[in-house]
Amino acid sequence: MKMMRVHVSLWLVLLIGGFLLGFVPEYLKNRDLRLQLQNPQNTIDALKLQVQMGELRDAASLMLIEISRQNYGLARDYSTQFYGKVNDAIDTVQGPELKKSLQELATTRDSLTANLSAANPASLAASQLIALKTFEVTRSAK
Repeated sequence: MKMMRVHVSLWLVLLIGGFLLGFVPEYLKNRDLRLQLQNPQNTIDALKLQVQMGELRDAASLMLIEISRQNYGLARDYSTQFYGKVNDAIDTVQGPELKKSLQELATTRDSLTANLSAANPASLAASQLIALKTFEVTRSAK
């Protein structure tokens, strides 16, 4: 009788131990996944910011290409798109450092527009600086 009680107790302990060995890792994995799903808006916002910064880089690149081709009319159109996207980004961005950098980019609008309107070849150098600054600003955005 005593031996039977020892065997039953041993099997019960082994059963509970096996259950816990299977349950604990799955519970931890489930908890981690639940934490990741609790706030998907942060992930969505980060991806939207990356898309917005990519569009800024694209607009700056297109503007620079057209200026290097001395196609000032298209370059002026692309610069309008670029500065529109900069202003949109300023309105939607949350980080103060990124917002300040974008505002600095926005201040270059008047001088570049004047150079493009006059079809001034010096606008190439100005647009190169703007494109470089855009790439620096958008690369650091996270």
